[in-house]
Amino acid sequence: MAYEDKYIEFYHSKAWKLARKQALTRDHYLCQECLRQGIVRTANTVHHIVPIKDDFNKRLKLDNLETICLEHHNQEHREKPSGDKGKYKKLKEKKREVFVFKANPDFKL
Repeated sequence: MAYEDKYIEFYHSKAWKLARKQALTRDHYLCQECLRQGIVRTANTVHHIVPIKDDFNKRLKLDNLETICLEHHNQEHREKPSGDKGKYKKLKEKKREVFVFKANPDFKL
């Protein structure tokens, strides 16, 4: 099996689809990187923290998966060439629903 075929087969497997769904559900479909910055943004991309090319054994480990938005996923994978720059530009310009929560000064515990 060719190197690339191994990854194509993996990303089409039932095991990956199940692990992906579990990560999305665990993370409530929210970008974990945005949350670390205090921003709440919906997301549907599941990212391998340790890339599968570096450790294929971690490919289905939930503690190696996190939900991130497309913007953060593209930042993580800058090495991927952009096949359609026009498409990327449209995605970047597209409005995204972002909620920023701040403390309410009128609310006292």
